Amino acid sequence: MITLKNKYLSVNINPMGAEVVSIIKNSYEYLWQKNPDIWNGQAPNLFPLIGRLKDEEYEYNNELYKIKIHGFAKVSMFEIIEKNDNYVSLRITGSKDTYSMYPFDFDFIVSYELMDNIIKKQYMTINNGYKTMYYEVGGHEGYNLTFENNKIMDDYYIKFSDSSVYTYTTDSVIMVNKDLKEIDMVDKKLYLKPEVFKNDALILDCSRLKDRNVTLECGNKSRKVKVTFDDFDYLGIWTRPFYSNYVCIEPWSSLPDCNFIDKKLENKIGIRSLLPKKTEVLEYLIEII
Repeated sequence: MITLKNKYLSVNINPMGAEVVSIIKNSYEYLWQKNPDIWNGQAPNLFPLIGRLKDEEYEYNNELYKIKIHGFAKVSMFEIIEKNDNYVSLRITGSKDTYSMYPFDFDFIVSYELMDNIIKKQYMTINNGYKTMYYEVGGHEGYNLTFENNKIMDDYYIKFSDSSVYTYTTDSVIMVNKDLKEIDMVDKKLYLKPEVFKNDALILDCSRLKDRNVTLECGNKSRKVKVTFDDFDYLGIWTRPFYSNYVCIEPWSSLPDCNFIDKKLENKIGIRSLLPKKTEVLEYLIEII
């Protein structure tokens, strides 16, 4: 386990998946601490694809490739390439184990840096090959809903800067539809009632947002988590559709698979394309308040 510390935060990161597994401030644990009966994840990194695929497969160059939900980074052992007290950078590289799922030569580097109360999380994707590389990337941090005593999940909310926020709808097998609908909010607050998640995650269209940041709160005086995601066009908000006591706030580069497109990788909505020998960096900020 890797530990980063400054005078405000202590953050633990597991090299398996380059996944943050603990965020502590003033002795309080902000990150969900797993429960196999509810959700056994914590903060997986999503690469090279986000979400489910039709039949767990996609087409590239007239061949079909099988890959599980959210890709393989979350179950890959990363190597540490740089570390100090408040910074770490971890990498996986394309190999014979990944080519059968994803036929590209790549480096995928996840970095965490502590800046006072902020965790800066950076995804660097490098195309080491000689053909255009298509990829998706995103985060999936789950945060505790236990900021305040004697409160239930219904009392927690995600606060937006905008008064109107739109989510994609999904069909019965959780493929994304073309249409959007406005989510129900009160004073720019999305209250985390279980029924909000009855058909899985909310998938927000961030192109419509004035400011690409949200804050998890339970009243003005509670602890808070603010996520700022200027580099990401979509945001997933997800928990189980019952009293789970966690919520995931997930900046995504792209949409999960949609029921109105074919299986071709290059046709996925929001897919990133990276020319040979080029690098792209996307980052977001997690502020612990």
